[in-house]
Amino acid sequence: MPENQFEARRAILIGDVGDIRHQRNASVLRNNSLNPIVTMEFYTTEDGVICGLTEIMSLLEKVLPDTGCEVWALKEGEEILKQEVGLRITGPYGGFGLYEPSINGILSSCSGWASAARKCSQNSGEIPVFSRASKFVHPNISELLDYSSIIGGCDHCSTNLGAKMSNGTTFDTMSESLSLLFGDTVLAAKAYDATLQADIQRIFVVGVLETSNNESLKIAENLKEKTRGVELVIDNYNSKTDFDIINELRVRLDNAGYKFVEIYISGNSINPDSISVIKDNNLPVQGIIVERYIGLARSLPFRSEIKQIEGNHVARNGQIPGIIDNPKLNKII
Repeated sequence: MPENQFEARRAILIGDVGDIRHQRNASVLRNNSLNPIVTMEFYTTEDGVICGLTEIMSLLEKVLPDTGCEVWALKEGEEILKQEVGLRITGPYGGFGLYEPSINGILSSCSGWASAARKCSQNSGEIPVFSRASKFVHPNISELLDYSSIIGGCDHCSTNLGAKMSNGTTFDTMSESLSLLFGDTVLAAKAYDATLQADIQRIFVVGVLETSNNESLKIAENLKEKTRGVELVIDNYNSKTDFDIINELRVRLDNAGYKFVEIYISGNSINPDSISVIKDNNLPVQGIIVERYIGLARSLPFRSEIKQIEGNHVARNGQIPGIIDNPKLNKII
């Protein structure tokens, strides 16, 4: 697992973000001096990529007793199959039972984002994929989305905290807003270049005030080799039309002597299918920025079951008693 950058919030530790019945369970068990050793397993009901284990470990390290506990898990970012156990916790129920809904929620949300990112990165071949999806989620969890995207296979993400959590660096481009605010894309590009640190890549979104071709050529003419690349926004993907747009821009840049200027694409229509088309047709694209597909990815549903109490095999009606063997699990605690 990556270096743990997570810190469990107080609201999680006291159970305020989980179902109220688990707080009530804890009160009932305390009043009756009942705190058995329990084994609980967490599994998904669909194939995907497991993510969120690093955050869960940060929580469990705070709440589990120092002795008498075991935690087994898959590796962060490992593929997980339907019904496969991804996490197994053994310890006094009072030490972790309160957090059952939070653990399921962490696994479900993070694994959903990671699974979406994995589909994109697998379909892109050698073309780097970047996550820029924070605008689709609440800001309190945008870094978790970005972390999960990196775990799933994205090369970089767009938020500082997400990059920190995943031990990476941020990636982004100059926004359309600057072109509009300056009233001229070239003026905006020059101001962007003059203001930011030298190690920040100069990649400029084009097609805001003029055609993508015109703005790309003007920026390259003014900033020369400082121009790392330009970003084309494709919101309504159409293979034939977009092939022509991308190929035309590449030829125009090359003919003008700007072969060093890279082309990046983004837009709401970017998804695993359109990424496959881009790769399979060898379009001259040096990076793909994914927004909507990752940001609005559906959670990968996780469930949990108590499988042992004081060493005895148990299960609720309809479930098989006893732990489910999974040789892929690694002992973490």
